[in-house]
Amino acid sequence: MTRNGNDEAGLELMEQFLCEVEEEYIPKVGMTFETLEEARLFYKEYAKRGGFSTKIRNTNRSKCTKEVINQLITCNKEGRWISKVPRTEKTNPICGAKCPTRIFIHLEKKTRRWLISKVVLGHSHPCFPDQCQMLAQHMELSLDVR
Repeated sequence: MTRNGNDEAGLELMEQFLCEVEEEYIPKVGMTFETLEEARLFYKEYAKRGGFSTKIRNTNRSKCTKEVINQLITCNKEGRWISKVPRTEKTNPICGAKCPTRIFIHLEKKTRRWLISKVVLGHSHPCFPDQCQMLAQHMELSLDVR
């Protein structure tokens, strides 16, 4: 855990939690993928190993062809809303933690490959890799459960 300084907007100090994940699963700027689905699955696997869930925050499409040209995938605790309920009364105060963790993926026009162009890895909340199977995104049912 490291402490971050003030940002340009002069916001309060924010604790930053980094996920301890094997090097080959950590997303890096410049990584390329054949398809958008491949890039999503890579980040989803990183999230699973790091102990958090992801959500697709934004997807932009070409005005002419309507194909996806970029996508922003964030931590599911990224929420930007301000709660009307005081933190002391909340049953789950971490729900909207303004987590900055995200990757931005865009389609390169020349190569037609998907490129990670922005990566932010620090979370504003603790992550629990040992409990990731409890997160809806990472739940897997075996055939024996039926």
